[in-house]
Amino acid sequence: MIIASSTPHRLPIQVVFLLFICSNAFSAELSGTPEELRGYLRSETRTVTISDVASEVAYTDIAKITLIVSTKEKTLALALEQNNDLRASVFQKLTQSGIPADDIQSSKYSASPQYGWFGSSPSSFEVINSLVVTVDEEPSFRRVAEISDQSDSIVFGGVEFEHSEKEAYEDKVRDKAVNSVMKDREYFEEKLGLELRPISFTFSDVHSAGLDRYGAIEEVIVTGSRIGSSRGDSAIPPPSFDEIEYRVSVAITFEVDRSE
Repeated sequence: MIIASSTPHRLPIQVVFLLFICSNAFSAELSGTPEELRGYLRSETRTVTISDVASEVAYTDIAKITLIVSTKEKTLALALEQNNDLRASVFQKLTQSGIPADDIQSSKYSASPQYGWFGSSPSSFEVINSLVVTVDEEPSFRRVAEISDQSDSIVFGGVEFEHSEKEAYEDKVRDKAVNSVMKDREYFEEKLGLELRPISFTFSDVHSAGLDRYGAIEEVIVTGSRIGSSRGDSAIPPPSFDEIEYRVSVAITFEVDRSE
């Protein structure tokens, strides 16, 4: 038991003795035979991390085309009716050209009053709706372009190219990255006489690059203007099913054990 002394500015003899023991303990050095020291070092966990990057190239094979259908009339009811009729007509022409009905979807919709220079009452109403048409071949793409050119009320809103086997390629590129790391592991084990046991890993998100995108839809909905060329030329640009690259990185941490 440590008893405190009442003498000012002096440490109790017991405290001084304990400090002496602790200082010697902190300055102690490891000693023993080489085999004993190796056994001590083996008790510490040592790790190594092997990382790699893998990629796979594919081609986009699906195009999602947005068509903006806009109508303007003196009353909202008439503008809505004409918009519905025009969309129904476009829908019928698309299905008759061989595009499945399930590949034609209605999307954004808006209705807004139009005011003249004077007066508080709207002079007309404009209704804007959009259709998203999914195609997987160039003839269907061009057929959508031809239908859009048949009316000034139909405006090209954009096209987005996608890859139908995206999930399969994401799995494929992950497998490729892991297999590459495990091959490196085998090399180091053989050349350095090590045993590497995996204990943790990290993946980056699969990154895909090369998608063509056209972002005109928001501008069309706001302005209701036709984007593109003069009458007689398709407002939709030619299809471009471009190359796309999937890329991922992986890092696997191994526990290192030197073979005897």
